[in-house]
Amino acid sequence: MRSSLHLPRILLACLLPLGLSCAETVASQPDVVADGRPETAADGDAPGDADAEDGVAAEADADAPPDVPLDGMDADADTPEDGPVDGDADAPPDVAPEGDADADVDADADVPPVDSPDGDAPPEADAPADLPAEAEAEVGADADADADADADAPDAVDAPDDGGPPPGPGTYLYRRIPVGGMREANVVAFHPDGSYALVLERNEAVHVYDWATDTATRVDVRVGGRAVYLADVAFDPSASFALIVGYETVSSADTGIVIQVDDAAIRAGSPSTAFTRLGETRAGERFTALEYPPLGEGPAGDGRPVVLSQSGPTPGYIARLRELDLSTLAFAGLVEARPTSAGCDDLAFADNEFGGWGIALVCGTNGADAPYYTRIGGVGEWRAGPTATLGNTSRAARHGDGDLALAVSWSGRRLNRFEDGAWVPYSSSPGWSTLGVWDVSFSPDGRRALVVGRAGGTPLRGTALEYRYDLYTSGEITDVSIPGFGSAPYLGDSNTNLNDSAFRPGCDGGLIVGGNTSWSGSTGLLIEFEIEGGVACR
Repeated sequence: MRSSLHLPRILLACLLPLGLSCAETVASQPDVVADGRPETAADGDAPGDADAEDGVAAEADADAPPDVPLDGMDADADTPEDGPVDGDADAPPDVAPEGDADADVDADADVPPVDSPDGDAPPEADAPADLPAEAEAEVGADADADADADADAPDAVDAPDDGGPPPGPGTYLYRRIPVGGMREANVVAFHPDGSYALVLERNEAVHVYDWATDTATRVDVRVGGRAVYLADVAFDPSASFALIVGYETVSSADTGIVIQVDDAAIRAGSPSTAFTRLGETRAGERFTALEYPPLGEGPAGDGRPVVLSQSGPTPGYIARLRELDLSTLAFAGLVEARPTSAGCDDLAFADNEFGGWGIALVCGTNGADAPYYTRIGGVGEWRAGPTATLGNTSRAARHGDGDLALAVSWSGRRLNRFEDGAWVPYSSSPGWSTLGVWDVSFSPDGRRALVVGRAGGTPLRGTALEYRYDLYTSGEITDVSIPGFGSAPYLGDSNTNLNDSAFRPGCDGGLIVGGNTSWSGSTGLLIEFEIEGGVACR
């Protein structure tokens, strides 16, 4: 490891668990906001970009008001320390009817941060604040299996470790990496050997970040000048390519797209030639996520990834799952569709009650839903989400070989869990009364996960929480937030989002991405983290 990082590193002692009880004061249930994902003002780096949503450049109405911080964090000088929400509520959050986003903002703008929920109801959700843009987490390996299955790649990571005691709380060191020209970043994924990472801006461009040289190359992936919105990325277990999904606007209609990224071209020093559009597109759909199944599992059983799309809201939302045949780079095999009560933003493979594969969806656009698809005895079936919803869910991540999945509810500010074919009751899910959360991503070995979200607190911190397998209470999830976030080199404010994280394979560190998008422009953040005393990344 290098004796020092390029910029002064900040030592964060994170041994204080978020186990403090909070006064139970709120009897209302979290609203499910009209526009699903919280908006970051205009979502566009230019006026022409403001026609997408869900973290892939959120679609902003021209009349939409400026973002309202979650929990009023920018005015919480007199609020108590951010603390956990006690998981003792007896009822999950109800879904508020779809309504006008402006009304939601106005209604919630003056609501102070809430403490833990009333014993009979979960915490109240916020209006469409400017929580992180979009959506998914595909962290190092577990979140989207971009790296954990690569047994043949050099320096391949170990298989997830489900045994033994959990690790001790980590002490995290942070450093902002200087990258010029980066706008708000949405998703990050490492190559399985950890030599470089792909960092997706919310729209238009991908940065290829080289770990050894600490430099990034920006590649514009637009075709014909059309706006393109980037939603998710995952590396193939062969390590020879990665896949990016998103959508572009063609003749005023959304069209789902898939981009293949050639590893050989990147290593040859030609990143601009590494990005190729596949012929598979779908008019009227937005490709919002993709994930590789655990080794030997999945619908086809041959490791082909599954792509999630959403269409709607008119006449209604429909979620679709399709397998991508890697031998032909065309959709083939699984094709399943289901009407949903909200737009679906992410998916995670998670076992059913018999230990077979299944796919959990999280849907938080214009409502809330969390359906599940699986096969029992070779027969496919859809299962409805919980009767009482999880709130607006944004991102999901698979642990290990699919024994469980975690999903973030940004409106309820909780970390939900799917296990043995069903969601754990919302009342049992750990949460935080004043912390904005958005994404969850596992380390390749499955022993840790990072939950990141919108900056908040006084003084301002970049929200980051550490989950350690298998400790699933608010008191066991530790606050490892980035201190001094309002000062150089971060220069964040209460509208700055941390959107995704990825652990680097083979060591105890990685990258966090995010930024701030408003009517005046967009600024991106690329942040290195390292667990002090762990396996060095440098």
